[in-house]
Amino acid sequence: SSNPEAHLPRSLVETGWTIRMQLEWPSDDWLKQQEADLFVLRVAGIDHVAERTRTLGRLTGLPVLWIGGQEQEPDNLWFHFNSEDWPTWAVLPHDVPRWQVVAVCRGLVMAAERVREAKREAAEAIRKLEDRKIIERAKGILMDRFDLSESVAYKRLRDTAMRQRKPLREIAQSLIEFTSNDS
Repeated sequence: SSNPEAHLPRSLVETGWTIRMQLEWPSDDWLKQQEADLFVLRVAGIDHVAERTRTLGRLTGLPVLWIGGQEQEPDNLWFHFNSEDWPTWAVLPHDVPRWQVVAVCRGLVMAAERVREAKREAAEAIRKLEDRKIIERAKGILMDRFDLSESVAYKRLRDTAMRQRKPLREIAQSLIEFTSNDS
């Protein structure tokens, strides 16, 4: 059959995930353009499996299932494990029962979703911390320049943001930039 997905277990196809199954290593451009939940790749004929797995992580961030793994560990595997762009992945032998393929794929997709959510939450926490630092600095400027209490300085920032219909961070950043140019 010309459709590689025809070789996937029916229960895996029925998950509704978009699965990209490649028999040969695709180009980086092809990988970047794919909307998928999971990549299934054959190890046979692919050199540098660890580097290819990392490339998939860097370009797509999607989980990877390799079918037909080698008996020996890929070269430089531990070097790649320390990388931030290393995706959720697994290697299964080509003769593994289909139910195990489905179970491993479900685990990979769920783990990748948890990793994406954790990264999103971490980025949001960092953004909020940065916002808080800027607001605290602007508050300090108002307190120093106008001899205000902390609560009054914050209220002035907040009221200005509401009046101008801008985020509090933007008002605080403008105040910091204005006072740094003023000095």
